[in-house]
Amino acid sequence: MNDTSTKEYILLTYLDQKTAGLSCCSCLLSLNALSLSVAIDAIRLTKYFDMLLDRWQACLPLGDAKDVNFPLWGDKIWAMIQAVRQAYSLNMVDVNLYEFESDSYLRFKESQDAVGAIEDSMEPFQSVCGSDVAVVTVCALRELHEMLMKISEFLNSPTEQQIAQSFEQWENCYRKHYSKACQRKYNKWKIQYSPRTLRKNLQERQKKELEDFKRMFLNDDEFELVYDMEQKRIDFDGLSRFLFTHAERFGVSYIDARPMFSKELQRLFNFVDLWRLMQADQQPAKKRVEKPVETEDELEKKVMEVVSKVHEFSSEKWRAHLVQLWKRLFRTFRNEIAKAGPHEKFKEYSKKTVYCILGYLKSKGFYRSDVTNVAVTRKLEGSNNGMRKYVSNGLAELDHELKTRIEAHVEQEMQALVV
Repeated sequence: MNDTSTKEYILLTYLDQKTAGLSCCSCLLSLNALSLSVAIDAIRLTKYFDMLLDRWQACLPLGDAKDVNFPLWGDKIWAMIQAVRQAYSLNMVDVNLYEFESDSYLRFKESQDAVGAIEDSMEPFQSVCGSDVAVVTVCALRELHEMLMKISEFLNSPTEQQIAQSFEQWENCYRKHYSKACQRKYNKWKIQYSPRTLRKNLQERQKKELEDFKRMFLNDDEFELVYDMEQKRIDFDGLSRFLFTHAERFGVSYIDARPMFSKELQRLFNFVDLWRLMQADQQPAKKRVEKPVETEDELEKKVMEVVSKVHEFSSEKWRAHLVQLWKRLFRTFRNEIAKAGPHEKFKEYSKKTVYCILGYLKSKGFYRSDVTNVAVTRKLEGSNNGMRKYVSNGLAELDHELKTRIEAHVEQEMQALVV
């Protein structure tokens, strides 16, 4: 062990060392006492790893228990069980290595669960017979072995859905805690250039940033998994898969109440954020086309009529700006809104896209939080139907690239409106 060892590795190592000491006990009484200590540690470790697995199933980890080789520790636990048998054989006691969930073990497990980590109750020890101690210890170690194998199987076979959902959670955490610093730094760099010179300098910086990003990968084959050279764009599906199948390459990061991203993970998401900002600034300015006053976009009119149904639910802070915000959103993403998807029943335009944007705006505070998604759906549709999921899930229902563009647009709108 060293200063960088994780809590999980340290706890497993201490259990291994304690089990190794069983053969040094001077008598059966001493062996039973130490064996019960091993059993308690194994039971509580199993409970702890079960909690970790629940957390990891909700969001794949990046650096948790990074130094624990779960298949190897599964073998070590089996070696510990054999060490228990060896120690008891020295005291003329036979032990069944394959004992599992015996009644005596279940009783002991229940009794010790009632004792806190800093409580001094000896009741669990009084509830177990000396002849049952070996069985209790073997059962505790076997249950820990099963848990480690379960974790190993899970970490070695994440599903596409788990990867996509986890990447979204990590990306959202980055946007909440790190993105603004990256954007401020970029804006400070950009402000030194006039519109005439910015494009050239943007191209040079894009090239430099891409070269730096490429150095995060071992070879061209790896880089090709995360970046499409032909389209000159990030492959987000490939990037998310690479991140969670090579988690050991991105340091130790946390996403809990006190988020902490490793330098490697910040570097990855900083590149994604910078690339999006630079691509947006590379887009040619749209030429203003003067239209006759009487000319009206019929599709815009229809969409605005729909979203106006829920205008009464708008929050006080944004109410005065919401109509114009929707118009700018519609005009920016008109092509995506105009085309209904193949599975959409309503074909005049993509209600799905409109409702997803509305749901996202609600999550950002543009609409009152005390208004339920059911109430919003009833206003929009006249009844609570299947369209509610688009309001509830927001941009998560859309293509990742479109989702990212809408998020960036709304972020810029919010900053402009605040100023």
